[in-house]
Amino acid sequence: MATKPKDEPEPVDEDEEEEERESDSESEEKESESESEADEQAEVEGSAALVKAESADLATDADAEGEAEAEPEVAAAHLGNDRYVLAAFFAAGLLGAYVIGKTVHGVWSTISMKDWFNQSLPQLAAVGEEDKQTYSFVLAGILTLVFVLRTYRRPDVRAWADEVAGELAKVKWPTKKEVYNATFVVIVASAAATVYLALLDRLWAFVTNLVYGDGS
Repeated sequence: MATKPKDEPEPVDEDEEEEERESDSESEEKESESESEADEQAEVEGSAALVKAESADLATDADAEGEAEAEPEVAAAHLGNDRYVLAAFFAAGLLGAYVIGKTVHGVWSTISMKDWFNQSLPQLAAVGEEDKQTYSFVLAGILTLVFVLRTYRRPDVRAWADEVAGELAKVKWPTKKEVYNATFVVIVASAAATVYLALLDRLWAFVTNLVYGDGS
């Protein structure tokens, strides 16, 4: 009885093995390249995000600096208007205190010479003239201070004063050079007009003397 020959192993082709090795190495290289590219892209994205964050921080700092610079300007402008308002109230208070003090002193001095006042209020009538003036201005200062403070606290008066101060703040004052030039022009024009009128007066005087001299 014949026996079947055992399966012999097929011969392995060396070229195929080399191709498989090369393909495996190429795939490994591609995987490593893709991984390196992914790492580089991640680094680029990270650096881009860092740059964006830094630019955002710089923009925030710039905005903060701009707001910090703008706030003093607004505050300065607002304080400027308030300064004008306070100066106006202060000047009005001084003027009012002077007028009221003079009025009180005059009335006090006048009625001090009346008999009925000397009999009714001898102590006030016996006050000296200098003391009368001092007391009059002190009383006038107190009255004016109370009146100015009460007026300053009124909303309608404050609103009107702020509007007036805001309009005055918009006025553009001339420079030193402009004032110098305008003053020079006014002086020259005034001198020319004076000379012209003087010559015209002399001319008409000469003509009048000729006319009246011939007529007589």
